[in-house]
Amino acid sequence: MSSIIDQNYAAYAANDLEGILATLAVDYTVSPFGGLPWLTSRDAARKLYTRHLVDYPMDRTDVLGRMELANVTIKREHSEPGEGSRAPAADVMMIYTVRDGLIARCESISRQGDETAALAVVAKQLEAYNVQDLDAHVACFADDVVIADLNGAENLHGIADYRARYQGVFAQYPQNHAEIVNRLACGNVVVDHERVRRSPDSEPFEVLAIYTIKDGKIARVDFVK
Repeated sequence: MSSIIDQNYAAYAANDLEGILATLAVDYTVSPFGGLPWLTSRDAARKLYTRHLVDYPMDRTDVLGRMELANVTIKREHSEPGEGSRAPAADVMMIYTVRDGLIARCESISRQGDETAALAVVAKQLEAYNVQDLDAHVACFADDVVIADLNGAENLHGIADYRARYQGVFAQYPQNHAEIVNRLACGNVVVDHERVRRSPDSEPFEVLAIYTIKDGKIARVDFVK
C-alpha cells in the first residue's frame, strides 16, 4: 500500500503529470477531513494537477511522521514551496485511502487549534481507559461526541451512549489495555495507532483512532480497523 503513496509523491516531485494520474482511482476524491469533497474524479484531478505543477511546485516535502493500517496511510508533513511557487509553506496531515491498489481518497488536515491541549486530553483519556476509570475517561469527551468508522457509518452519538458502551467494555474486559504504537498530531487532530489486548494472554488487535478536539474535549473519533 505504501508504495502507491510514495509513487504519487515521487511523481509530483518530478512534475510528472501522467505519473501522478497513474496512482489515482477513476473516482478519486479530495476533501478536508470531515468535510465535503471538492474534487471527485481522476479527470478533474488531471485539470487540477496540470495547473498545480506549474503554479505550485514544491522544493521539498519533509515527512514528520507516518502510520499505516489496513488500506489507510496517514502522513504528517511539512512542504516548502519551490522557486516561483504561489503556495506558502504547508504544515499538514494527509489521510490516504487506497482501493484496488490505487489512491481512492485524500483528506487534508491543516494545523489549527491548540495542539498541546489536544495531545493532553487524548493522553488523559487513554490513561483513564487503561486503568478503567470510567468517570475520568468519559470526562474527556464532549456531550455530543460522535464515534464513527473512517468514511463510514457513525455508530455512536452522545455522551450517555458513550458511557454505556465503555461501562460495558470495562465490565466485560477488566484487563483491557491499549498500547500506543505511534502518535501523530496536527493542530486539533490527534491520531493514535493503538495495539489493544482484551487480556494479557489474548491476541492483540490494532486500530487507528483519529481524535478531533473541540473546546478542550474530544468531539469525534474516527476509527480505522
